[in-house]
Amino acid sequence: MPNFCPNCGKKLPIPNPNFCPNCGLDLRKEKSYVLSTEESTKEKEVQRAIHELGEKLEECVEKILAAKGYKTKRRVRRVGLSGAHHEIDVLAQKGKVIKVVECKNWRAPVGKKVVEDLYAKLKDLDLKCDGIVASFAGFTEDARNFAEYYGIELWEPDYLKEELFAVSVGRAKEVEFGETIKVENALPLKISFMKAAEIKLQNKDKIAVSGKLSYHPYYVVSYSYYARFKDPTKTVHKFKDEGKVFIDALDGEVLNPPPVKDIVGFARKLKSIISKQKREESKRNKKFIEEIELGLSMRSNYNVKAGENYVVRIFEPSISRRSVAKSATNYIIEKNTRKIEYTPKNQEDELFPETKTITYIPKVKDINIKSVVLVYVPKWEVNYEAFGRTYVREMLAFSGTILEDNIRYCPKHIGLFKKETIAVCEVCGQALCSVHVFQCPICGKWLCEDDGIFCEDCKRIYCKEHPLLKCEICGQPLCDDCKLTCPICGKTYGHKHARTCDNCGKTVCENCATTTGLIRRKTLCKECQKSQR
Repeated sequence: MPNFCPNCGKKLPIPNPNFCPNCGLDLRKEKSYVLSTEESTKEKEVQRAIHELGEKLEECVEKILAAKGYKTKRRVRRVGLSGAHHEIDVLAQKGKVIKVVECKNWRAPVGKKVVEDLYAKLKDLDLKCDGIVASFAGFTEDARNFAEYYGIELWEPDYLKEELFAVSVGRAKEVEFGETIKVENALPLKISFMKAAEIKLQNKDKIAVSGKLSYHPYYVVSYSYYARFKDPTKTVHKFKDEGKVFIDALDGEVLNPPPVKDIVGFARKLKSIISKQKREESKRNKKFIEEIELGLSMRSNYNVKAGENYVVRIFEPSISRRSVAKSATNYIIEKNTRKIEYTPKNQEDELFPETKTITYIPKVKDINIKSVVLVYVPKWEVNYEAFGRTYVREMLAFSGTILEDNIRYCPKHIGLFKKETIAVCEVCGQALCSVHVFQCPICGKWLCEDDGIFCEDCKRIYCKEHPLLKCEICGQPLCDDCKLTCPICGKTYGHKHARTCDNCGKTVCENCATTTGLIRRKTLCKECQKSQR
C-alpha cells in the first residue's frame, strides 16, 4: 500500500484509500504499481549490479569473460616492437583465441581516439588477437565507424548489462540446441540465424560460426499532458504534449531522454557539450526505438527453438511497473518544464520595461499515463571464429538493422575508400579485401601479405611451406613459372633481369649481356661480343 500520495506527497491517513483526501487523486490505478517486498529486493539487487558495473568496469569485464571460459589477467604490461611499454586492462585467452580489452569507465561516450589508440597498441604489440573497447557510457558515431572498419569490437552498455545480468544477477533464461522456450509480447522473429550470419567470403567454410538470440525487454509508456497556467500578470499559458517514453526494463534507463533546455550565459557552452553527448548516446538507442515502433502492433506470443549453432536467451524485467511509471512521469515533467517570460503590469508603459521569468513545472495530476506496455526485442549476436580471431555482427532480428559488423570491411584502407572483405587469411585470421588477400596457386590457401611469400616476378603469393627458388641475381623468391635459366652462366633468374641479344636473339641474364650506345642502343650477349672482336 502507498504510505504517501504520489501526487501531493502528503501522508495518507488510512490504508488503501481509493482517493487522496488532500488532492483528490484516484489511487485505485496506483495500486497496480505497488511493489511487493520481493520485487523491491530484486530492484535493489539490480541497482547494485548496475552500480558495480559503472564503478568496477574492469572487474565486470573479467567476470563476463571468465563465464565464457576465458583465462583472464588484469593490468598486464607488455613491450611493443617500438620499445614502448603498454598496459592491457584485461587480457583473456581461450585456446588460440586472445582478447585484449580496453575499459573506459567514463561518464561521457568514448570517442574515436580511444579506439585508434587500441588499434595502434595491437599493431605495436604484434599480437594476433581481438581488440575490444568496453564502455558503460557508450561510444560516439566516429568511434563506432572506426571500430567497425578496423575490426575492433565494442562492448556497448546494453551488451554489458545483458552479460552481467546473465552472469551475476541471474535475470536470464537460456536454452540450447533442441530446446524450446516461449516468449510473450515479443516482436516477430523475421531474420533467421542463417540470414543474420550470412557472409560472402571465399573461404567461409574455414570459419566457425556461432550465435545468440537475445530477447531484451523494454517498456513503452504512452502519455498525454495538458495544463493551463497563469503567470503573475494573469496571462494564461496553455501546454500540451503527447507521445511515448521508451524505457529499458533491465535498469530503467530512458532510451529517448528529453532535449537539453535552452540556457544562457556561461552555461551555453556546457549545454552544447551535453547536447552532443546525448546525441551520440542516442544514435544506437534510436535504432532500438525505431525497431520497437515498427513492430509494436505486431508483437505476439510464440515459441523459439534453439539451433545447433546458437542459443536463445530471454531476460526478465528487473524494473517494476511502478518504477516505470515514475520514470516516465519524471521524463514528462523534465521535458515540459518551461521558463515563461512576462512583463510586470506596473512597467508595461515604460520605455524599457524589465522582463521577468518564472519557471513552470508540470504537476503530476495534469499527466495522463495512457498505457504501460512491455515488449521484447529480439537481437542476433553472431560470432565468427577465424584462425584465432573473433568477429562480431549484431543485428536486430525483426527488421534486420545492423548495429555492429566488424568482419565486413578491410582494415587496410583509410578514410572513405572502404573495400569489402573477400576472404580471411588462413594463418592470422584477418578479414581482407581483394587487394590484400591472395590465394596460393599451389594449395589454394588464402594468405595476407605478412603470412605468405611473394614471387618477385609475377607478384603471386605462396604459402611459406612451399619452398620457392631464389633468384641468383637479386636473391628474391621466384616461382617455377617465372624462373629462367641463363644459357651462358647457368644461373636461375627472373624476367626483370632478362636481356635479349640484338645479334643472336638469345635471352640471357643481365650479368651476361652488355648494352652500348646512347642514341642507337644495342644489347649483345657475352658470346656475340667475343665473336665480334
